[in-house]
Amino acid sequence: MGRTAHVLIVASREDRFVASVESSRDGLYSVRQVAHQLGVHPETIRRLIHDGRLEAVRVGRVLRIDPVAVQGFLERQRVKPGLYPAAAPDLAH
Repeated sequence: MGRTAHVLIVASREDRFVASVESSRDGLYSVRQVAHQLGVHPETIRRLIHDGRLEAVRVGRVLRIDPVAVQGFLERQRVKPGLYPAAAPDLAH
């Protein structure tokens, strides 16, 4: 109980895929795990945390991110339809 397993697909040098399982005892993600999930560099995640845009906790010297915080961040980043108008019509007839 309280233990979740995350399966990651990692490409090896020979372009074969290897599945590895990482366990999170406390249900929190590492900076590296969140970066991998979002397809960004870990430094980007650290910057989001430092800027206050992504909540995290420090466990010892390590930053950990609650999955709910990641979901909240993604919700705040969602682009709403109609918010950005289509390209202006060509005025040169």
